[in-house]
Amino acid sequence: MLNRSRVAFAICALFALTTFGVQQPLRADDALATIKARGKMIVGVKADYPPFGFLDGSKNVGIEIDLLHMIAKDLLGKEDAIEFVPVVSANRFQFLNTNKVDFLFSTVTITAARKLVIDFSAPYMKSGWGIMVRRSTPNINDAADLAGKTVVVVPGSTGEAALKAQVPTANLLRLPQTSEALQAVTQDRAQAFVQDAALLYGLERSNPGMKVVGPSHDDGDVLIGAACRKGDSAPCDFISKEIAKFTKNGSLKKVYHKWLYGAESRFMP
Repeated sequence: MLNRSRVAFAICALFALTTFGVQQPLRADDALATIKARGKMIVGVKADYPPFGFLDGSKNVGIEIDLLHMIAKDLLGKEDAIEFVPVVSANRFQFLNTNKVDFLFSTVTITAARKLVIDFSAPYMKSGWGIMVRRSTPNINDAADLAGKTVVVVPGSTGEAALKAQVPTANLLRLPQTSEALQAVTQDRAQAFVQDAALLYGLERSNPGMKVVGPSHDDGDVLIGAACRKGDSAPCDFISKEIAKFTKNGSLKKVYHKWLYGAESRFMP
């Protein structure tokens, strides 16, 4: 009876490991070897985050998408050897750690806490968080003015964390999609949208009824890079070399200039 119990316990433990995705430690080159063998990269990207990653019809476009095409060409010989998987801030790390994607290229902010659980490439972007309001909204000019106001934030974003710390009396409306956030502000269900300044800069150009107010907070200190599974950092190591190459040969600046119309110095690392 005791032996049967031990066997049953072992079977249950094996089932739990399989079901919940607990894995043995990875070699540092597993993901890169998989990408090369497969012949394409499977990448978690933003699909609603202009000018960095968004859809033009059914086509993925933006700064991060252009950089991925350049990386794919160097790694695999074909710039279109990419499968784009749309992610949002709330689910992107789950997609990464359950192997739905090889790595993330989705405006992931590099933080000390995140470095404990995932690996990063060298940064390819800098940003801070900013505030967007309707042009007709009075008396909101900086973060302090958001006290007592309803503010849209994206769950899991640095904007959400910063607002909770700096303006604890703001009423947070958490919406995962940029389109939902804009709609909430235009419909007066919220007075402001707090998110990465780079995103808001792009949205302001395409939404004439909206404006960005105040300075970018933490501008230059918030760095963004590719994110890889902890211990499986080879894709991020390759991307770091690519970023250094693109910086040196001017390709990075050209991509930023294409999408930011001369404001690239605000967001290049």
